[in-house]
Amino acid sequence: MTPTSLIIVTDRGSLKAYRVNETPTRGPSLQLVQAFNITDAHGRLVDKVSDLAGRFPVSDGAGGRHANSIAERTQLETETDRRIQKELADQIVKIVSSNGKEGWSFAAPAEIHAAIVGLLPAAVRDRIVEHVKSDLVKTEPSKLPAHFRSLRQI
Repeated sequence: MTPTSLIIVTDRGSLKAYRVNETPTRGPSLQLVQAFNITDAHGRLVDKVSDLAGRFPVSDGAGGRHANSIAERTQLETETDRRIQKELADQIVKIVSSNGKEGWSFAAPAEIHAAIVGLLPAAVRDRIVEHVKSDLVKTEPSKLPAHFRSLRQI
């Protein structure tokens, strides 16, 4: 099995990359290599789009007041998600190319994990040692090795 030299954890709006340093007595220690945030991923779509005329009218059933609601899942949201995933994949390629000389491990929420892995070039994707479908971005670095089998003490 190829050793993990890098751990990348991501969610919809941020990414953190850690270099794995083996210590003889305490096991692996993680050093933050890069942290990256995507500003488009944060906030609500309605706050970013100002076209209030595009909302669908909805009545309260009493024939009185009318409120407006946005469509359930717009093409704009889908396109924004696709762009965010592409940006995350591009950042991963840069990080792995400069830091992940051996294998690397990847963690992302199940909803976006496959999409991001699918956007990676084969040369980068084939070096993934371990996949973890969890949101570990806010996990303390000292607790991350417990989530990766390839880093656990034997």
